[in-house]
Amino acid sequence: MSSSIFPSIQSPIKSIQRGLFASAGSTTISSIDVSKSFIKSFSTGSAGSVGLSGSETGTLSPSGGSIVGPGGGGNAVAGGGTFANYAGTRSVASGTTSVIVKEYGAYIVNSTTITATGSCRWEIIEYL
Repeated sequence: MSSSIFPSIQSPIKSIQRGLFASAGSTTISSIDVSKSFIKSFSTGSAGSVGLSGSETGTLSPSGGSIVGPGGGGNAVAGGGTFANYAGTRSVASGTTSVIVKEYGAYIVNSTTITATGSCRWEIIEYL
């Protein structure tokens, strides 16, 4: 039986730092050489909106329900009354939909600071 001894492999990685941001902001990290480092981040949240153009048609008609006595403000039903049920058909005619989504990330500001645009996880790898 023979055996072989291979030279040990040395990693080119000097350090790895990891963390997360719950919201937008900056944090201090251990000092790195910016020219030999990079940051990876992935979003853990997003923001945005959806817009729909087109026309909406149809009717909803109330049935049933009773309001008993005065009292309560806003949408409260006073004295044990019940809300009406609404039945009918509504439809939306074709149009366009516009979806705007923003994902968050992090970036290196200088050798001791990183900044995030929103909630995300991050990892900085520094090479020798």
